[in-house]
Amino acid sequence: MAFIDMDFDTGFKTLNLKEKGTKSEKKLKKKSRHSSRRRSRIIDYLDTDIATDKLEEDITCQGCHKKFTFGRVPKILHCLHTLCSECISVTLMLSDEKNKVKCAMCEVFSAGKNAESFRTQSYIQILSEIASCYEGQLNESLHCIGCTNVAGLRCLTCNENYCQEHTDFHVRSRATSHHKVLSFKQILNTPLLISTIKREEHCPTHTNKLMEFFCFTCRLPLCTACALAQHKDCLYEELGTAITTLKQKFENLKPAFNRKQYNLKKADSALDAAQKQVDGELGHSMAGLSDTMDRIMRTLRQREASINHHIEDHRKEGQGELRVHESVLEERIANIESGVDFVDTVFEFWSPIEVLSMEHDILERLSELAGDGGGSSEEIKPKPFELPPDTEGNVVDAISTMHNVALAKATSNVSEEEVGEKGDIAEKEI
Repeated sequence: MAFIDMDFDTGFKTLNLKEKGTKSEKKLKKKSRHSSRRRSRIIDYLDTDIATDKLEEDITCQGCHKKFTFGRVPKILHCLHTLCSECISVTLMLSDEKNKVKCAMCEVFSAGKNAESFRTQSYIQILSEIASCYEGQLNESLHCIGCTNVAGLRCLTCNENYCQEHTDFHVRSRATSHHKVLSFKQILNTPLLISTIKREEHCPTHTNKLMEFFCFTCRLPLCTACALAQHKDCLYEELGTAITTLKQKFENLKPAFNRKQYNLKKADSALDAAQKQVDGELGHSMAGLSDTMDRIMRTLRQREASINHHIEDHRKEGQGELRVHESVLEERIANIESGVDFVDTVFEFWSPIEVLSMEHDILERLSELAGDGGGSSEEIKPKPFELPPDTEGNVVDAISTMHNVALAKATSNVSEEEVGEKGDIAEKEI
């Protein structure tokens, strides 16, 4: 039996599916109160108990970096990334490519006449709505559907917000006793709870019948009556069977994803090793240069500065090229991980109809990611560093020349003019 317990942080009672009053539950609540003292980066209006980077990323458009709202509906592009409807509309208006939206993350183009041409990301939309409701609870602007009291709980079955009093009535009522009612904080702490609600869709023509089939010819969900009357010559399949087949297609693609991800990560590791090699070689070169320059006279310091400048330019050039490789590899890895995460989210939170409607776009994009070329560690080879040719020979010859000049001056074999001329020649040789 599910008990209703008090949430100490919000002042609202919440459903607890465990046995009431256990020691482990009390320890968990005590730990939660203590953990709230440890501060971390928070999402604008959410407190530290539920603030995570993952939640912030999920409810934020990566194009305009604003939270998804009623006017900024999360839409899925063909590359499986999500942008808000406002960003898509603005991009279509300003883009040189007609009826094409450029993804802000992977820069892949998606065809569509307007924002409504793209499917809504229902899971992100619900999560954003819950976050907005929690903000309303904190500033006391969100009211219960049955009264003017502040709402702090959501029925995930009927998607309505309630105060504590109406929640008690809702869960005790025979007609709604099976509904799942949780606080906004509980839902944001455990978004997977959203997937536990079974979403059933009824036929718009035969309103008393559920959608049980999917027509692959017309790309439409069907009820039994529609399938028998209007789609007898079409290719359609029962939703459960169709979704099982589609899952198997995704499972068949996973080994290719894993291999691709492994190769990209291996190339990234090789890139790190190459960067260390560049740093090591440069350090060795700097040490060798220092040993060489220590052997020359004070008047040769200008040459030392020139060589140091040459080394610095080489280091910047080498590391710049490696950073470009690293950026490309990280982008490919991110696209692979994003695609896999999206597939997992699709099967976890979407209805079979939503999944099957996106089958073509999802399979096309994932196949594209799995077959994307590049990523070999053999392509990453830093240029070896070399001192300018004959640097040490020129320095040694110059020192020898200046040494001879000094000896000649000491023995008075040459005039002051000749000493100056030979000294100038020695500096030029460096």
